[in-house]
Amino acid sequence: MVNGLVESRLNLAMRLSEVMSRDSRIAVGAMSGTSADGVDVVVVRLEGHGRNIKWKILASRVVPYPLELKKRILMCSEGGRVKDVCLLNYVVGISFARAILRTIDESGIRVSEVDFIGSHGQTVYHMPEYIKIGDIATRCSLQVGSPAVIAEHTGLITVGDFRCRDVAAGGHGAPIIAYVDWALLTSSEVGRLVQNIGGIANVTVLPPNATLSEVYAFDTGPGNMVIDEVMRILYGVECDVDGETARRGNVSNSLLRELMNHWFIKAKPPKTAGRREFGRRFAEYAIRKGLKMGISKEDIVATVTALTVESIVYNYDRFVLRSHSHRYREVIVGGGGTKNRFIMERLRDELRKRGLRLLTHEDLGIDSKFKESLGMAILAHEALSGIPNNVPKATGAKKAVVMGLIAL
Repeated sequence: MVNGLVESRLNLAMRLSEVMSRDSRIAVGAMSGTSADGVDVVVVRLEGHGRNIKWKILASRVVPYPLELKKRILMCSEGGRVKDVCLLNYVVGISFARAILRTIDESGIRVSEVDFIGSHGQTVYHMPEYIKIGDIATRCSLQVGSPAVIAEHTGLITVGDFRCRDVAAGGHGAPIIAYVDWALLTSSEVGRLVQNIGGIANVTVLPPNATLSEVYAFDTGPGNMVIDEVMRILYGVECDVDGETARRGNVSNSLLRELMNHWFIKAKPPKTAGRREFGRRFAEYAIRKGLKMGISKEDIVATVTALTVESIVYNYDRFVLRSHSHRYREVIVGGGGTKNRFIMERLRDELRKRGLRLLTHEDLGIDSKFKESLGMAILAHEALSGIPNNVPKATGAKKAVVMGLIAL
């Protein structure tokens, strides 16, 4: 029995050592954002590191969460019990594992050919402000979907729980994707703003030919989160498909000014947000205010959609363009918000006024639906090579660290 245990440990160590010694690897990246729609999975071949990284997506799939699981995640994020968090840690982990195995199977690649998984998990709580207990003060962020559960159900090395190390180093643990934006999207000629519009909206600022130390990033405010919640409350549906409801309404400038007074939108970076700032309570507040002003349901949807754009450009004006507007020429937009025509039309108009050209990730050869799951594979790839993969000027961490725990 003892000999068998020793042999098993040696095999695991050899397996990890073999993967870590490779420069070219086949990886799986898995991600679910704050909207909790499901698991986005990519199978990708990776080679090289940093701005020299080369990548090729071999397969991709979106696996929606069952409605019951989505409801439990959203309820837990707004105020779950310890039991809920504990249960979801396993259920989400198994859901990720199933989505990953399904994607690998449909790709025609054998599981044995995959070197590792990079998994973000599902964020259920994010607290960027410091809280003190005794003489210990810390921030915290929690993603369920244990890497150990995924490793057990797939048989693959799994790297996850990325945010924790950055938080331990004094950071917010977010925006987590800034390293990937720098590696994939830095231009040697023009400055770029990489704008993600997921549940929360965040921007990565890339000066021309940027070194990692020059990069910074922060959340600008709500992305689709408030829009989706308002649609659930007012219409009983999960989202405003293509922004059609917003397009039927008119933006209320009075309500928009009221919503723009939210403290987070005007706060200085580094800053990160989640459902505590822009979840159901904020959506209910926006609806209450709108109805009190006598505006229609469509007008409320149009106004909270305009809030996404207004908060983005407000943060550009105040924290990016004020002193260096000449350095930036392009805004590269990704995330689910790119499917909302109302957001994209309004954002394009606002950027044009500032001399900025709007591009999508697709214009640069990246499917924006899978950009963040690709990012998880890249973060894990760098972690397995011992390369720091956070961006201190984005998260506020005291130093560069290697984010990611390894489950064998």
